[in-house]
Amino acid sequence: MRATLPLTLAISLAAHALLAGGVALSCYRWSSQETVAPVETLVTLTMIRPDPVRPSTAGATTKDAKFHAVAMSAPATPATFSPAKAAVSIPAPDKGLPVLAKTTPAPEANPNAHLPSVPPEAALAPVPAPQLDGTKGMVFILDISGSMYEPYAGSTRLSYAREALGRRVRALPEGTPFALVLYAQKACASGPLVAANNATREAAVRFLMRDVDCGGGTNLPAGLAAARALHTGALVLASDGDLNISGPELMLSARTILGENGEAPAIEVVGIGPRPGTTADRLLQDIADLAGGSYTVERTPEETALLGPAKADAAR
Repeated sequence: MRATLPLTLAISLAAHALLAGGVALSCYRWSSQETVAPVETLVTLTMIRPDPVRPSTAGATTKDAKFHAVAMSAPATPATFSPAKAAVSIPAPDKGLPVLAKTTPAPEANPNAHLPSVPPEAALAPVPAPQLDGTKGMVFILDISGSMYEPYAGSTRLSYAREALGRRVRALPEGTPFALVLYAQKACASGPLVAANNATREAAVRFLMRDVDCGGGTNLPAGLAAARALHTGALVLASDGDLNISGPELMLSARTILGENGEAPAIEVVGIGPRPGTTADRLLQDIADLAGGSYTVERTPEETALLGPAKADAAR
C-alpha cells in the first residue's frame, strides 16, 4: 500500500507536466501563426464639398454632394499596421466653371451715388398737374452718366451740355409746354409738362445744373422712354454718345420707343465732345435720323476757331 502511493504521485505529476507542455506548445503555435484575429473594420467617410458654382438643393445630383466610404481590412500583423494608411485625403474644392467674357461694356461708376434724393422745385412739379397740349411742347434730355463728368476742354462734357440746354430753355416762347429728363442708368424727370414763363424757365435751368443720383451706367433708352411718356411734340437730347449697349441694340430700342419716321416726335441731338475714333458720333447721327431730325456738335470756342467758320458750319 505504501509502495503504491509514491507511484501514484509520480504518475499524476507526469500527467500534469504533459498537459502543461501541450498547452504551452499550443500557445506557441497560435502566436506564431501569420494571421491574427480580425480587428474591428475601420470605415472613413469623406464628404465632397458642393460645387460652389452650382449650389446643391434637394434632389441634387451626386456631383453636388458625394460620399465615399472606404473600408479598411485587418492588417497582416499588428506590427505592420499603421493608422496613417487609413487616412483619406480631402479633394481640393471645385474651381468652378470659367468666367465667360462680357459681351457688353461694364457700367460706368455713379458719380452721384452719395447724393440724397431731392424733389424738383414746385414750379416744375405743380399739383395738380396742368393740362397742356403736349404735341406743341418740348422735352430736354440730358445725359449725366459718368463719362459726362470727365475733363473736357478745361471743364467737363456735362458743363458744356448744361450750358447748351440752358440756352435752349431760356429761348422757349412764353407758354410753351416743356419738361426735363436726366438719365444715367435710370431716368429722373422734372415732372409733368409745364408752361414756359420766367419762373419755370429759371427753375428748369437750376434743375439742369443739379447733380442727381440716376445710378451708374448710360441707359439712353430709359431717357428716351421717360421723355416719350409725356407725349410731347419735340425732343432735344444732349449726350457724348458713350453707351453701355451696342449700336444695333440702341437703334432697335430707340425705334420702338420713338416710333417710325412720321410718327416719332421731332428730335434735335446735340453731341457733346464725342470721342474721336469711336462710333459715338455715328450713333448720335442715327438717333437724329430716326425722325428726320437734326444733329449738331457743341464745340468750344477754341475748337470753332481752329475749324474756321466754313468748316464749323459744315460739321453741324
